[in-house]
This record gives sequence, structure tokens and C-alpha cells, in this order.
Amino acid sequence: MSHSAPTRRRLRALALGVALGLGGVPFTGATAQTTPPGSEQQQYDIPPGPLNTVLTRFAERSGTFIAGDLRLTADKHSAGLRGRFSREEALDRILAGSGLMAERQDDGSYTLKAASTSTRLAPVTVTAPTHQGGRPRTLDYDRATIEAQRPQDIKDLFKKEASVAVGGPIAMNQKVYVRGVEETAMVVTVDGARQNNKVFHHNATNLIDPSLLKAARASAGVAAADAGPGALGGSLAYETVDAADLLAPDDNAGAFLDGRYASNGDTRSVAGAAFGRAGGFEGLGYIKHTDGNDYEDGNGDTARFTAPGLISGLVKVAYEDAGAGRFELSHEVVNDDAARPYRANFAGLDGGRPVPDSRVYDLTRRNTVFNYQRDTGQGYWNPAVTLAHNETELDTREVPLSAPDTRVVYTGITESVSATLKNVAHTRFANITFGLDHYDDSAIFREAGSADLEEAARNTGVFVQFRQDLWERLELSYGARYDDQTFTGTDDSHHDDEGVSSNVFGEFHVNDHLSLNAGYTDVWAGTALAENYILNGAWDYANLEPVRAHNRTAGLHLHRGGFFAEANRFRTAIANARVPSYSGDPAAVADFDIDGYDLAVGYMGRLGEVSVKYANIDSEKDGDPATSYDGNYFTAPLGELITVSGVFAVPRWPLELGASAEIALDNDDVESNGAKQEGYTVVDIYAEYRPVPPLTLRLSVDNLNDEDYVDRASYGQEFPDVSPLLEPGRSIALQARYDF
Repeated sequence: MSHSAPTRRRLRALALGVALGLGGVPFTGATAQTTPPGSEQQQYDIPPGPLNTVLTRFAERSGTFIAGDLRLTADKHSAGLRGRFSREEALDRILAGSGLMAERQDDGSYTLKAASTSTRLAPVTVTAPTHQGGRPRTLDYDRATIEAQRPQDIKDLFKKEASVAVGGPIAMNQKVYVRGVEETAMVVTVDGARQNNKVFHHNATNLIDPSLLKAARASAGVAAADAGPGALGGSLAYETVDAADLLAPDDNAGAFLDGRYASNGDTRSVAGAAFGRAGGFEGLGYIKHTDGNDYEDGNGDTARFTAPGLISGLVKVAYEDAGAGRFELSHEVVNDDAARPYRANFAGLDGGRPVPDSRVYDLTRRNTVFNYQRDTGQGYWNPAVTLAHNETELDTREVPLSAPDTRVVYTGITESVSATLKNVAHTRFANITFGLDHYDDSAIFREAGSADLEEAARNTGVFVQFRQDLWERLELSYGARYDDQTFTGTDDSHHDDEGVSSNVFGEFHVNDHLSLNAGYTDVWAGTALAENYILNGAWDYANLEPVRAHNRTAGLHLHRGGFFAEANRFRTAIANARVPSYSGDPAAVADFDIDGYDLAVGYMGRLGEVSVKYANIDSEKDGDPATSYDGNYFTAPLGELITVSGVFAVPRWPLELGASAEIALDNDDVESNGAKQEGYTVVDIYAEYRPVPPLTLRLSVDNLNDEDYVDRASYGQEFPDVSPLLEPGRSIALQARYDF
């Protein structure tokens, strides 16, 4: 009696569960009865969840037989699988970051085993497909990708992406622009916690230590309804590491020490962590400190008040049970405390009111998050809960020129208390995510001897998002949300408003190698809080208007035999964007139009990868080219950017060689303000060697060609009266990490 195809898939899925439980019992070809291995690709839509669950669903869908030891997959999660892949590609993605690998046997079955620790595996997704499973992703970095880059700041993290620009040469003044949209015009989350960090336009909004991260994902423009409220320009999500991300498969406790020295500025970084797990519980503690001197720019001049003063830490505890789900509590702190240029995002200003050369910026971001998730990958009840508290505090301390015996301290505190409750229902029709979220945001400005000034906003939203596959070729994601907001001004006036947002995104797989995608969103985001340092108690809020955005994107993705190419066209139109000033109208608005396209080509193989990416982005404010001044919190003039990157592994030795380059072409769009943005080319190289399994050594040279340049996304280069901060010149760095 022959079984139908669905029945055979169910039997193989059952066999997977039995095989995992039997540990080291061998399986022969006659017993496995697997489908012969091949390079044919298949469409998958497997949500994140426990690794056991994801593997079982994969086995059922693909008809693949997998054997292994159940203990290998215990307490491990998988990011799931969405898209068209061969079996080996699919297993690589499912197991990414787990410390496991799937070894193909002669009979076509696969055996799970611990990945070798003597040789670092090539990252699974250095450049992920732009879209996966109907989910628009501008970028999608996993732990392997981030660890391979060993980024020192957020600029390092995104330096291979032409469509992501990061302005500012030091961590405390770096701002991220994704396809031309500044991060505060996006929904930004860390471990699911909403970030409300718009304190002062002269410093960074989200101060992040990328060493803490296991994932970074961006959906520029088109964000799903469950990404959160206020996604004017899309969403940007960061996730911090878990103990399981750092532990070897057979270990229950571990630690590491990491040290780095860079010649430019005598910069020293020391980091350490300890982590462990037992009986479903796990814990992690991490701390990092960076200090040094002012760096020299490409001209050999010292950039005053640029010495690093960064300290970061993370504490995370969790409990996970296959039936009950995962409970997780984390607390993250990042602080930069040092003397900076008076206006920290540029070196100086000719004219204007006299000010000291510097003042102290003490910037701290704190993030406390409780997460609960139970996702079985099937059924109608897969709940998730996030409760979070986010706070960014900035103290500026200065000695006024007019009163050298005094010290003036200003304090800005932004805070967000947020909660999200949602559920995923896996139906035959679609995967349906629905729920509600709430935030209570505030922005406070404090000066000794004066009453606090505060703006606040409360928002409650409900949302639903459908994700489904049609005809095995078309993937759709569509949804809507309703938000109700109460805004409170510095004069205690209250303003109630409500609105509806909608989104749709689809990807059509023409064949196994080519896919086309398109998406649209209409976003209502209420009234945004003003930055703390311009709050004014005399403001009149009578004419407040809610902000809206319309986003469009379309693209194609081609991949075959390791080669890939993609092209994307996008536009973000933001209407009634709030642009208040201290002495002006708090309800002043402007319209921003961000338009552009990006291209990418490359190759990913067993021994390495290479890619070339290009982005061309134009930004306008009220019909005129947007400058780095009037585009604060919305956009920046970027023009044309090119990135080139490559990584090559030497299989005979545990050695990896890499290089990257950023090329900015001249941009004369803003020349009417006094100067065009000058082009530049900067090259970075590195070599990483692992002489023994626990020890990793990395030698890198940043700005190899010692270019004197201002990063395209940095402030002020188009204004003749502004002296912008040049980036650091050539720097040689040696980094060593020892895993215990």
C-alpha cells in the first residue's frame, strides 16, 4: 500500500522526532528511505520558535530525514525559514547561530552535529535576501554576520550597506539613516522595547554597543502593522545576545575576555562576559569599557574633544520550557561621558553667539525589558508579551564664558514605558498576528532654579497582520492598525487624535531564481515629541496636526549558484512632519520627500563572499533639497554612495581575510547653501587568525589610504560657516579574544 505525499511527509516528521530522541542510534539508507538529495528549491514559511519545532516542520514540508541527539537542540531557538531554498540552504539558515550543522549522509539523510570550533564557519547570511516570506527586509543581520564583522560602533556594523548611512565619527554623535530616513522617523526597538531617545540634535539618538547584538533588522518604508506605532519610514529592530548565542553546544557555562588596541588615539577597549544555563534557566553578564585620546584626522590634525569614554553592560536572565515557553528579563546600559565640542556633532561655528570650545556630554541609555513568548509554530494560540522601560538621559555641563567661576548643567530625559500583547494564529489560510500595544512617552528638560518642562504622549493601538502563501509562488503580507493618542504640551494642554495605518507587501517568485516584490504603506503617527533641549514653556499648541507618511517600494532579487543581484526603488513621503524651534511655533510642520533606488551584485560561496552595492538617494523638504540642518530627525542629503566588500577564508589555516571600501560621489544638490558635499574613498582591511580554538586574533587597518573626509551623513559640510568633524585617519588595531 503506497502512502500519499502528505502522509509520507508526516511519517518523516515523526521519524525526525524519534531520531532526535534516540541520540546516537545509526540510521542506514534502507531505514531512512529519504528523497535523494538535490539542488531543487522549495518554498518555506516556518515561523521562529524552538529549534526542535522548526526542524520538525521543515522535515514535514521537505520530506527530509534528520537524525541526531535531542540534547543538541535543547534550549535552542531558530529564526525560522521564509523563502525559496534548497534543502542544504534551508538547514543552514534554520541552524544559523545554534552552533550546530547538518551533515549530509550517502543515503541523502542528514545528521545533526556540533559545528567544529577549530575553524570559524563562513557567515550564513552576510547579505540576506531583501525580502523573506512576504516580510520586507532592507537588511537582516544574524549573530554570525555581526560577529564576523566585530564592529566597534554602529557605523562599523552597517559599513557594507550603501543604503544605510551613519553620520558622526564617534559613538555618541552617530545617527543612522536607512534609505535616507533618520532613525527617529522609524520604529526603533531593542529586544522589542520601544526607543524614545530624541534628546538633543547634537548627539546620537540611539547609543548602541553593537558587541551586544545578535541581530539587526530593518524594513525601510514598508513596515508591518505589528512592528509598532509610528513607523513613518519603516522599522529598525535590534536584539541583544542570549547565553545560548555564546555557549558551545555541549557546554553549560562559559566566559570570554576581549581586548583591542587601536593606534589612532591610543584607543583601548576591554570587554568580558560570563554566561551559563542549567535546567531550563540561563544567565548572562557582559561589560565593556573603551577609553583613549583624541584621534587624528586624515590631515594629521588632532580632532579635539573626540576621546572615547564609552562603557556598556548587559544582564539577562531567562527560563525556557518546551511547554510553557520562554521567559526573559534583561537590563542594558550604555554610557558615554567625556568633553565634546560645544556642539558635539561638528567642530566649530564661525559667528553666532560666543560659546566655550567644549562642554561635557554625559549620555546614558537604559533599557529594561521583560519578554515572554510561546511559539509552537502551529495552532491558534502562540502568545507573546513585551513589557519595557526605556530611558535616555543627557547631562551637559559647561563653564560659561561670561561667568568662568560657575558651571551650568542642563538635563534632558526621555522615557518610554511600553507594552505589547500579541498572538500568532497559524491557520491553513494564513499566519495571523493580532494584538494591542501601548506606550507612555515623555520628554523632560531640567535646569537648576527653573521648573521642569515636559511634553508627553500616550498611545494605544490595536493591529492585525496577515502573512500567507498563494499558489506556492506568491507571498503576501498585509495588515492594518488603529491608534488613539493623547498628547500633552509644556503648557499642560491636551490634544486627542486617532488614525488608521495600513500596509501591503507581496513577493512573486517567477522561478527558482528570480523574484519580484512591491509594497505600500499609509502610516498615521500622531504628534511626535519635540527634542528636550528646545522645549519652551511659552509655546502655544493650538494648531497641532498629526503626521502621516506614504511609502512605496518595488524591487527584484536574482540568485543562482551563489551569485545574487537585486534592485530596489523606493519613496517615502512624510506630510505634516513636526519641526518646532525654541523661539518659533511648536506646531510648525514641513513635508519631506525621500526618493531613490539601490542596486547590489555579489557572490557567496564556501570560501567567502564579495559584493558591490550602490544607493542614490535624494531628500527634499517642502520641495527644496533637504540640508543636514533642516532634515534633523527626518533625513539628510546623501546623494550617491557605493560600498565594496569581500571576505575570503583560507581553508588550510584558520585564517580569514577581508576588505571593504566606501565611495561617496560629489553631491552638489545642496551647493546653494554654500558648498557641495565632497566625494571620498575610504578603504578598510583585516586579517583574522585562530591559532588555537579558544583564541582569536584580528589585525585591522581602518582608513588604509588615510583619507581626509567628512562622512556623507555627518552634519554641516554644506555650510561655509560650519567646521565639520573629519573622520579618523589611518588606524592600525590589534584585537584578541579568548573563550573559556
